[in-house]
Amino acid sequence: MQKRTYPDMTGFTLIEMVVAILISSIIAVGVISYIGDAVNGFVSSGNRNKLSSSGRVVVDRIAMELHNAVPNSIRVTAAQPNGDQCMEFVPFLGASNYLSAPFTGSGGTTITSIDFNPPLLLSSGADEYAVIYPINTADLYDLDNRSPMAPLDSIVDTGGADGIVTITLDASHRFPRRSPVDRIYIAQDPVSFCVVGNLLYRYANYGVELTQCTPATNSCDVASPLPSRRLPSALPDRVLISDRLDNTGLTAFALMAPTLRRNAIVSMELNFTESNDVVRLKHEVLMRNVP
Repeated sequence: MQKRTYPDMTGFTLIEMVVAILISSIIAVGVISYIGDAVNGFVSSGNRNKLSSSGRVVVDRIAMELHNAVPNSIRVTAAQPNGDQCMEFVPFLGASNYLSAPFTGSGGTTITSIDFNPPLLLSSGADEYAVIYPINTADLYDLDNRSPMAPLDSIVDTGGADGIVTITLDASHRFPRRSPVDRIYIAQDPVSFCVVGNLLYRYANYGVELTQCTPATNSCDVASPLPSRRLPSALPDRVLISDRLDNTGLTAFALMAPTLRRNAIVSMELNFTESNDVVRLKHEVLMRNVP
């Protein structure tokens, strides 16, 4: 009888198969983890870039507005444990040099000034203020007859080409001090930037109050001749600037008083967060305007 022969057949043993599966699983987990970390890193980097860009826009906007603030008009409230805080200042429309202004006696209602550049004319009933030599913040917001800031009625060019304008005040007023360089500012109502929880708002058109207002203030100043009120609570006088803040334990706004060697400095520290990514921006603004 002829003997059959079969070809040599080899295969994997059970142990070899288990080892192969185990090694493949380890490699797969490593690859997946690497890809996942890369994707998460890309997303996180994108979030931080977005936070940084939007945060820089916020900081630059505040800094730009501060550059048009009346000297010594900036004041800040104490930072709360949750980060809530407000900064207030008086913006100005223009500045020039006065030729005559009421500094003596019972005061007066007329100021003559060199033309503003760019030209600034206001019709009767204007809701602006004339400011001369504001060196004390509390006096500036007092608005009594000896305040460096007085409500004005109009600015009229009565002299044609002589380069002089006439500023008429709402009522007789006596400015307490002459400016060493005869400077006069035309200012508007105060503006406030407030951190409220994780939100940053800009407030405007709420009038002048002796005591600084906050969103939680029930009565800003009971002695004020103006109706006491909180800051506005809706558009257009309250505008949302950012909704990505977490300033818990931080001071958003700090004011460093001027010295003989430099002007005042406003320091800002804002902490922006989104999807567990954090970008903290610190910025200082040197106040170049002087009384």
